[in-house]
Amino acid sequence: MSKLKRELRQVDVWGLAFGAIIGTGCFFLPGTRFLPQSGPLGMVIGISIGMIMVMVVGINYSYMIQKHPKAGGEYIFVKENMNEKHAYICGWFLILAYMALIPLNGTAATMILRYLVPGLLERGKLYTIAGWDVYLAEIAVTSVVIIILTIINVTGVKVTGFVQTVIAFTLIGSVFFLGGIFAVKGVEITNLQPYFNSSAPKINCVLSTLAIAPFLFIGFDCIPQASEEYKFSNKKTIKIMFLAIILATVVYCSVNLLTAIVMPWEELIASDTTWATGFAVQSKTGKWGILLLGTAMTCAALSGINAFLLSSSRLLYSMAEDNVISGKFAEIDGKRRIPKKAILFIACVSLIAPWFGREVLNWIVDMTSVGGALAYAYTSFITFRIAKREKRKNYMISGILGTVFSICFLFLLLWPSMPGALGVQSYICLVIWTVLGIVFAFTGRKTVKKQ
Repeated sequence: MSKLKRELRQVDVWGLAFGAIIGTGCFFLPGTRFLPQSGPLGMVIGISIGMIMVMVVGINYSYMIQKHPKAGGEYIFVKENMNEKHAYICGWFLILAYMALIPLNGTAATMILRYLVPGLLERGKLYTIAGWDVYLAEIAVTSVVIIILTIINVTGVKVTGFVQTVIAFTLIGSVFFLGGIFAVKGVEITNLQPYFNSSAPKINCVLSTLAIAPFLFIGFDCIPQASEEYKFSNKKTIKIMFLAIILATVVYCSVNLLTAIVMPWEELIASDTTWATGFAVQSKTGKWGILLLGTAMTCAALSGINAFLLSSSRLLYSMAEDNVISGKFAEIDGKRRIPKKAILFIACVSLIAPWFGREVLNWIVDMTSVGGALAYAYTSFITFRIAKREKRKNYMISGILGTVFSICFLFLLLWPSMPGALGVQSYICLVIWTVLGIVFAFTGRKTVKKQ
């Protein structure tokens, strides 16, 4: 019998996945990555290919959820079908991917206010890290947002799921309504030319976006983390995953095209605007449009924090049950049947991170794509092995394809000459986290098991 309470509806799990996929990066990347490196069409093609590849991986996730419907997702998949060492590697990189996205989404709330009300939070400057000014007022706002979402999470999974669903529907409604305003006001399709970044080969434009697909879609894999808390059949997860991934792709493409279509996009990128999407929306629709955009971004930030608090705490809980980390995180709140201590620990770590500045957080988040791709690879490979043993050819095919796609993602991220390769700072963060994992594997885990 599950120790956790089964209170998540299908719509809640959809909201969990969709809200985790669409973070605030959706509203910043058009001006910082998508348009400068890929161009409008290059981005659409790249993310569409990424969507198809991730959907194949999603088939493997759905298959594994039916086999192992327990909190911990990929960590459990690997432990039950390979060994503890591989499970530890998968869990170690995945926990960072989830945890890093909580404070990043938290700092996004201050980014929104930076644009909407310039100077409001630029008070109490503490220091500058990597060119980013850290203000006490911004840290305070970020902390309050994280604390509020933490309170919601410790209230119980039913409340968490309901809140996530409301936020997710508000997010998607705001983006579509904004698109409707653009359509009514009229747009110039010629502003999308050139369709690709004219300074790079077209294939590089596509690969630049495709390389970060694990980051763009990380969040659909929150679904297995909560599989122990479903109040419906695990067989329905494939439809939920596909709907979340497809709608997320539509939103990504919509925001990117809305940014590019207001004026010739190369002129927009060449201008000194600090936020291309915000500038484009405001110039086209005025204050009401920017209010809608702000609503969508706020929902993206809140849904991201909420989803990754839930997912990372379940992963932590699962690892603690195996004494990979302190067993205290495996304790369940008697009344609400949630891993309360795990949630509170994740929240505390998330409250520390904003003190390092958003630029440092970006370095960490960039390298979390590696953790996502690694988890995809493990899940797909295990699917192939099980399907081969059970002689289920359809899952054998999806397992092979998913493994190949995941290796391609890793190659695009880690090979220096690739257009989507990690930056130097992100490589350094990856090396540091890897070394820490090795050290903990030989020291910390032994200490935990003696407790």
